[in-house]
Amino acid sequence: MAGRKKPDAQDARQALLQPLAGYRHKTMDVPTTSAKVIVREPSSDDWLMWQARLQAVAGEEVSEENAAAIAQRIEADDDHTPEAVMLVRVLIDPKTNERLFSDDDVDAVAAGWGPVYGRYLAAAFQLAGIGEKPVEAAKKN
Repeated sequence: MAGRKKPDAQDARQALLQPLAGYRHKTMDVPTTSAKVIVREPSSDDWLMWQARLQAVAGEEVSEENAAAIAQRIEADDDHTPEAVMLVRVLIDPKTNERLFSDDDVDAVAAGWGPVYGRYLAAAFQLAGIGEKPVEAAKKN
């Protein structure tokens, strides 16, 4: 029985130098079009930006003690700004491997928030190994 051929050092090097090699990611369809988008797991900078916006929207520091209450309040207010902050940072154009949106697009994305955006964000959280409600997940950790 023949064993699998191991990639040589050059192949491994080239693979690890690819733009998204440092991130778990997956390609997803853009509904009602033939377009695709890459969703990647959030980086530590992405999490810091998200947390800063969450705290700004909440008007207070998010801690283990108040995380669940803040999440409920923001959800009840239907404010998707914190989610939009994360989403614009994790959607990648598969043709260029560059971000699809800039940080300047947050307000436009939040204003147009819908289930499709939520599915992309849920995929990013899943790639990061957490559930769809990161505030509650952070509280448990």
